[in-house]
Amino acid sequence: MKIGELAKACNTSVRMLRFYEELNLLVPARTQNGYRRYSPKDADYVKKVMLLNHAGLPLKDIALLRDCLHDEPQRFCAALRTKLLDKQKDIERQIEVLTQSGALISEILTGEKS
Repeated sequence: MKIGELAKACNTSVRMLRFYEELNLLVPARTQNGYRRYSPKDADYVKKVMLLNHAGLPLKDIALLRDCLHDEPQRFCAALRTKLLDKQKDIERQIEVLTQSGALISEILTGEKS
């Protein structure tokens, strides 16, 4: 598939895919005339990158661990596993803080203790 098709399949922009390429996160195959060509596996990979980035992992860290994301079945290398576990703990802490904040707001709005 072409870059525009990949962008559509991943619900992202062509510009973002080119940015991923600049960071060496995405390395497309090239046709004889220099056009980028992508496979369905590239779409799966880009979706993983996007999810990890949305979860809070910096793109520079994802780029360093790029090869780990290609493992099938998904058996992350030790370095990526550690980063993911740390991020998971951070997200759990954020959920707890948000839960407490939500309870406090409810208490204030209702004038009752929960």
